[in-house]
Amino acid sequence: MVLLISYDLNGRERPAAYERVKDVIETNALAWIRPLYSQWLIETNASPGAWTTSLRGVMDANDKLLIVQVTNRSYSGYLDTAVWEWLEQRGLSPAS
Repeated sequence: MVLLISYDLNGRERPAAYERVKDVIETNALAWIRPLYSQWLIETNASPGAWTTSLRGVMDANDKLLIVQVTNRSYSGYLDTAVWEWLEQRGLSPAS
């Protein structure tokens, strides 16, 4: 499955805080791509709840986190070609 992970590290806007989140994602995801600074698309077999538990372990209590399973092809945006190709490789190309 593909999950979209978005977060805001309130009060800890330091590179080390983002590095901890990055390490959890890169260590545990099957594949990943980072379309925006605080956003990842990941391929995984783990549930959004399991990812929430893992990421909350390296975040502060006032940090924000949203994890959504990407299940359909109704999306649009302006991103690098590599992001669209990554989604297409996982069967999630946009509907025409």
